[in-house]
Amino acid sequence: MELRHLRYFQVVAETLSFSRASERLHIAQSAVSRQIAALEEEMGVQLFVRNTIQVRLTDAGRHLHKEVGRLLAQLAIVLTATQEIAHGHAGELNLGSDWRLFFPQVPEAAVRYRAAHPRITVNFVEMPVHAQLEALREGRIHIAFVPHNFVPTHGNFKSLALLKTDIKVIVSARHRLADARSVNMGDLRKERWIRLDEKTNPGYHMFMTQLCHAALFTPKFGRSAGSIDGMLAHVAMNDGICLLPATLVSRIQPALRFLDSDCAPFEVHAVWLKNTPVELSTGFLASLQDPSSGLKPTPRRVRQKR
Repeated sequence: MELRHLRYFQVVAETLSFSRASERLHIAQSAVSRQIAALEEEMGVQLFVRNTIQVRLTDAGRHLHKEVGRLLAQLAIVLTATQEIAHGHAGELNLGSDWRLFFPQVPEAAVRYRAAHPRITVNFVEMPVHAQLEALREGRIHIAFVPHNFVPTHGNFKSLALLKTDIKVIVSARHRLADARSVNMGDLRKERWIRLDEKTNPGYHMFMTQLCHAALFTPKFGRSAGSIDGMLAHVAMNDGICLLPATLVSRIQPALRFLDSDCAPFEVHAVWLKNTPVELSTGFLASLQDPSSGLKPTPRRVRQKR
């Protein structure tokens, strides 16, 4: 049984005329008759009583007419919803979320986006940065938010630089540089560096190493920690020093000092797949770039990776 059989049946049942049904369907009357006969044969029931005077529904035909009407109406709703989801006008927008990269402009943009797209539900999917690109590939999220060193340089991705923030050198209140307001990275080559464990925080080791290499030295690593709080605890005990983006640190910690550095700014990028519906990708990014968001994306708007 094919869907067209039911649609043809519905029109004949409404008009009770094969000739008028053929006119509405824009096909030959003989084709309508063949389709109805094929439907009756497949179901094993008679749906119409036909003679030279009139066409009327049998009891079975009246039941099918009632149910097919509901079925086709529901199908139309399903098809419309499917098309709207495919074009990004309805459905869900799943955003990768890592508390270590939290900045309030994203949830604020989500509020504006939902107001403009009430038929789209915005979900924040908690996952670490290093897992977000794979989640993009698998379709579990629509937009990832990652540091610049995680932005793919190939594949089916697009990206947009959203946020720049300074890098802070964090030292103990008992450290020799505790009273300084700023420091040059080159002056820290003899320091012992506290780092985040690579298994729980992939990418941090590379992040710190690149910043030290830019200052022409290789860092000497000491203790490692599984979390930022753990790393800061080691720094507070003067076991070493560390680096963090300014958005991840708080100055209300008496045992620590947060020094300005000459490091290149830390960038956060939005990344999405090229085939993501426009309303889900650029639609949300437009909400992020709203003047009230406080974000100032770099001039090179959307960057397509090759």
